[in-house]
Amino acid sequence: MPDRDAARRATVVTVVVVAALVAAQTAVTAAVTSGTQPAMAVESVPSDPASSQWSDAPERTVSLSKQQMAPPFGGGSTDELTVQTVHNDTHTAFRLTWADPTKDANIGAPNNYSDAAAVMLRTGDKPPITMGAAGKPVDIWYWRASWQSPDASSNGDMYAYPHPEEETQPGQAAGNPLSTPPTERLAQNYYAKGYGSLTHAPRQNVRASAERTDDGWSVVFVREHGTEGKFDADLTKGKNVYLAFAVWNGSADEVNGQKSLTLQFTKLDTGKWAMSDASSGSSSSSGSGQSGESGGSGGQSEGVWMTHSVSNWVIGLVVTTLLTWTVVYWRARE
Repeated sequence: MPDRDAARRATVVTVVVVAALVAAQTAVTAAVTSGTQPAMAVESVPSDPASSQWSDAPERTVSLSKQQMAPPFGGGSTDELTVQTVHNDTHTAFRLTWADPTKDANIGAPNNYSDAAAVMLRTGDKPPITMGAAGKPVDIWYWRASWQSPDASSNGDMYAYPHPEEETQPGQAAGNPLSTPPTERLAQNYYAKGYGSLTHAPRQNVRASAERTDDGWSVVFVREHGTEGKFDADLTKGKNVYLAFAVWNGSADEVNGQKSLTLQFTKLDTGKWAMSDASSGSSSSSGSGQSGESGGSGGQSEGVWMTHSVSNWVIGLVVTTLLTWTVVYWRARE
């Protein structure tokens, strides 16, 4: 009888614990990934990541994965990113926040890489996650820590001595915009039609500002709703804007294609001014063989990530069930 009573008590307690865990997991998943987060209306859009206005803005957490769709493969050192959106009648701002234990802003020495972040946008139909495709160009906003931090140096000690710029800094000498830091805007606006097609947009209308937090970075991107840029995302009222995000961790040797990125789009509805998951009804069409193949790899990567997540959850639930039942059973027998 004591054994039977102990087993009964252990079973009841275990059922209660497991039910609570399942309910909590369901609630968290729905709130973080499947729900809708409003984009907060403000009188003046804050460009400062430390502005008190951000404390009231709803948050959306998105998962980041290693870039495995096109070489150079790599990244994946950052697991997730928090996104907040605010707007007024003329401007929209996104604040991206993520954990990064190291501040990497000085790229003045070989093998030094900067922390960075980017937002990919397209208005209208959803593009391939592989930086767009022919016929479906995307707009990319990019910030890099080396452009802003006071201890950053893009030149290195060698440039303290006389040197012929056309030989040691050919990009800047030729006026290449990709070689010239945006010292005032602290952001660059790019267009892309698939991997390997990144180009500098003629109109540089995006501004960024960053703050080093206790455990990472907060970066704000700001732009007017309507612009005259050929492929600029249209943020005027009543549009569907598809968003994807990426971050680079310099100390993890992440640069160029080696990054942590979202494999699912977030949709910003500027009619309702709300963000939601845009994974359903994804676009798999592509204008080039490379983009099509990359898109397939992206879907495979996403499936692998989801499978691992579910597997880890199931394993954890089984272990918790066994431990709970065993502990309660033996304590009930004492």
